[in-house]
Parts: sequence; C-alpha cells; structure tokens
Amino acid sequence: MHSNSKMIEIKSLTKRFGKILALDNLNLDIDQGELLGIIGPNGAGKTTAIRIISCILKPDNGEVLVDGHSIHKDQIKIKSMIGYLPEEPNLYERFKAYDLLKYFGELYGVPKENLENRIYELLELVGMSERAQHRINTFSKGLRQRIGIARALIHDPDILIFDEPTMGLDPATSNSIRNFINTLRGKKTIILCTHYMDEADALCDRVAILNHGRIADMGTPDYLKSKIHGETLLKIKVKHIEDANLSEIRQFKSVENVNVSGGDILVSLNSNHEICDIVNVVKEDVISLNTKEPSLEDVFIQTVK
Repeated sequence: MHSNSKMIEIKSLTKRFGKILALDNLNLDIDQGELLGIIGPNGAGKTTAIRIISCILKPDNGEVLVDGHSIHKDQIKIKSMIGYLPEEPNLYERFKAYDLLKYFGELYGVPKENLENRIYELLELVGMSERAQHRINTFSKGLRQRIGIARALIHDPDILIFDEPTMGLDPATSNSIRNFINTLRGKKTIILCTHYMDEADALCDRVAILNHGRIADMGTPDYLKSKIHGETLLKIKVKHIEDANLSEIRQFKSVENVNVSGGDILVSLNSNHEICDIVNVVKEDVISLNTKEPSLEDVFIQTVK
C-alpha cells in the first residue's frame, strides 16, 4: 500500500497553554503515503499537534521531523511540503476563487508557466470550475471548504493535513469531500482530524485516538474494533439506568463488558444466546434495542472513558 519510509516522526512533543497541558510527550510516526486519522474529544490536542507539524506553533519540548527536516531548523522547507486545511479556512472574502488560488500559487512559488493550468485543474478537481470568477464572500460553507482544499493543494505538496474537513457540511457535500480525499490515498501522506468516526473508519489506514495530549490507542480501524471484546454489541436504550440492573447484566456468561453512554446500555457479548435474558433484566424500561458489530465509535467511547 505504501512504502514504509517514515514521512513524519513526532518525538516527545509537549505543549502547554498556561496551566493546560495540550500535548503530553506525544510520539507518533506516519509513513509515506499513509492516511492517518486522529480522533479524540475536544481539547485532546489534535489541532495543537497538527499546527506544530505545520510550523504554525512552536512546541515547548520535543521534535518533529518531516521527511528528515526539523521543525526547529527547516520551517520554510517543511511549509513548502505541506498543504494545510484548517477547520475554518481563512479565505480572503473579497477575492474571486481564481484570484485566491493565483495569489497562493505565487506565494508558494508555483512556476508562472504552470500556474494557470494548475488552478483550472484544481477547480475542476473540487467541482468549482464554473465558480472561478465568483467572489469567496458569495460561497456557502461547503463551497468555501472546496476552495480551501484547492488552496491546500495548489503547490502539489507531498503532505496534506485536513482538520475537520466535513464539519458542519450537508451529507452530500461531506460525501463528495470524502470521496475526493479517498482519491488522494496512497498518492499523498494525509493526516485527517475528524469528529466523525464513520469518516475515520471508511478513509483511514490507521487511526490514533488522542486523549489528554497522549495517544490512548492506535491501529487500523479493524484492529481497534476487534478490541471491543466479543462479536456483538447490544445497545439497549432505556428510560432510566439502575446500577442494580447493570450488576445483574454483568453476571451473564456471554457478557464481556457493560458500558453506559447517555441513555444507552452497551453490552459487549461473546455469543448471542443470552440476549433475551439480558433484555429481560430491564424489560420494563426498554425504549429500543439493536445489535450491531462494534464500531469505531464504540472503541472511542471505551478508550476515552
């Protein structure tokens, strides 16, 4: 899938903001051509980490090597290798789409003779060709996000960093942006920070779960899902949750794990033959129930608990 040379090496990265420890001795390697997902609760350190990799923030301690170049010594080189799409791309409102890309292309030193072709190629790629001469301030959030992606790609960087690229977008736009990211798999090294577990599951080669500035768990989506013991997750939505009921459910032989999330009781099972008996424990209170294979969301909830 990708050659195993390390594209990004993060070593003992630490960053504080006042009393808040945003990154706590973070270590992580990302292979060339890998699509790595970073998921974590708000405040876990995701954005801090990618801003340090992108040379926007300085760490208090630690080192990041990008294709062997140090963030402390080779910032200009590193910036030229990275295309970064922040969660709220800061686009110059008064520019037209074409002019914005031209401006950034010149800033990044894209050769003049290639620039126009490159701009039209990218506008085509993100489905914005017919908007080339429209002003940014007339665009919806989804269209701005597409222009933000085109801007991140203008200098054909080896590394792309997307921070919540589909946040707040309608399902159709989100889907087209996910499909687009998927077309870059293996061609670029990509870091994807997302709140959407299904997005991480569908797109990523590996997923790192960040919590309190450290990696709580990491692996392929399938590996992470396999750590939720058992083959079935029984999700019982109940009117109210009684500790006594939870204790009783834990006694069943087939039960590996019982967790609570909101008004749901999540029961991880290694076989299905006691499901009826388990549900009977709370039958007065059941609003709904379903069984499913464990998802990345289940892993996430269990890991950051």
